[in-house]
Amino acid sequence: MTKEDQIKINSLKIEDDTPYVPRKESHGKLTHLSISDLKKKKPEVIVKKPKTKTVSDVLYIVLRFLNSIPKFFASFLNAGGKSIYYAIIGTMISFIFALLLFPENPGIFAVFFATLFIAPFVINETNLNALLVGRTRRVEKNGVTLVNFRVKDNDNFSLEDFYEENKRLLSIYFFFFIGIMLVVTSLIAFIPVDYSAKLFSNQGWTESLLPSREIGFEGVNKWPIFKDILINNLSVIIVCFLVSLVFPLGAALLIVWNAMYWAVSFTQYSLFYSSVYGTGLIYILLPLFLSVGLHTLIEAIAYFFATMSGNLLATGIKKEPINGDRFFYIFKYCVTLLIFALIFLLIGTIAEVFVFDFLKNIFFGLF
Repeated sequence: MTKEDQIKINSLKIEDDTPYVPRKESHGKLTHLSISDLKKKKPEVIVKKPKTKTVSDVLYIVLRFLNSIPKFFASFLNAGGKSIYYAIIGTMISFIFALLLFPENPGIFAVFFATLFIAPFVINETNLNALLVGRTRRVEKNGVTLVNFRVKDNDNFSLEDFYEENKRLLSIYFFFFIGIMLVVTSLIAFIPVDYSAKLFSNQGWTESLLPSREIGFEGVNKWPIFKDILINNLSVIIVCFLVSLVFPLGAALLIVWNAMYWAVSFTQYSLFYSSVYGTGLIYILLPLFLSVGLHTLIEAIAYFFATMSGNLLATGIKKEPINGDRFFYIFKYCVTLLIFALIFLLIGTIAEVFVFDFLKNIFFGLF
C-alpha cells in the first residue's frame, strides 16, 4: 500500500453483547464503517463552548475583588490590612450592644464600645513604637531584609526609618477609620431616615440641613474660607494631641468619633440631595465620596500623626526618665510627628478648598 492509498478510519461500530476479549475469533458483527482520505479531509476541530457563569461564580468573583481592596492598600502601606475587617466587625458589634443595652441613646454608646474594641490594637502598637523608635533600622542586602538594632544611636534622623517605624500604627488607624465609615454609611443608606436621625443625632446629623444648598465653593472668594477651615482643622489637631496625651484611650476615641462624624455628614448630604433631585442614593453618594476622598484622607492622616505624637509622648513620659537622653529623643520624635501633622493638614486644607470643586465637577459629570 502506497502513501497515496492510505485511509483513515473515522468511526467503527460493532454490535456485540459480550465483553471484549483479545483473541483471533470474534463473534461481533460489523454494522458501520466510515473511511476518509487523509489528503482530502482535514482533521475535525472540536471547539468547546464557553461555560456559562453561575450565580456562585459571580459571587466568588465579587468576594475576591472585595478581599483584594484592603490587600492593595496593605501592599501600598507595606503593612497588614486585617484591621479593616476588625473595624467592620467591631463597629457592627458595638452598634448591636448599644441598641440592646442603651436604646435611648445608642449613638454615643456605640462610640464608647467601638473605642474599647480598637483600643488594644492602638495601645499595643504605641507601646511597641515607644520601645523601638530610634533603635532599629531596616537593612536590605542581596534581596534579604534585616532589622539592625542600635541601642545608643538616637541622634540621626532618617525619613525612611521614620516611615518604617510608624507604618504599622498608621495603617491600623487608616483601616479602622475606613472600616467604621463603611459601616456607618451602610446603616444610614439602609435604615429609615427617622431612625438615622435618632441614632446619629450627636454625631453629625443635623435637622437644619438645607437640601438646596450647593456643594463646594464655586463663585465665592476662597481665601477667607481657606483661613476658616485651616483654623478649624488646626484646633482639631491640638485636640487630637492633647486628648491622646492625657488619656490612654484618647487616640482610639478620636479615630472612632471622626470616622463616624464624617460618614454621617457625607451620607446625610447624599441622602437629602438624592431626594431633592429624585435620583438614587448611589448616584449622589458615590461621586460625593470620590470628590471628598482626597482631602478627607489627607486631613485624617494629619489627625493620625497628631494622635500618634500625643500617645507616644505619654508613653515616653511613663517609661523613660524625664532627664534622660532617651526621653529627649522621644520628645524630638513627637515634635517631628506634629510637624508632619501640620504639613498634611495644610495640604488637606488646600485640597478641600481649591481642588474639591474640580473633582466634584468631574465625578458628578460621570454620573
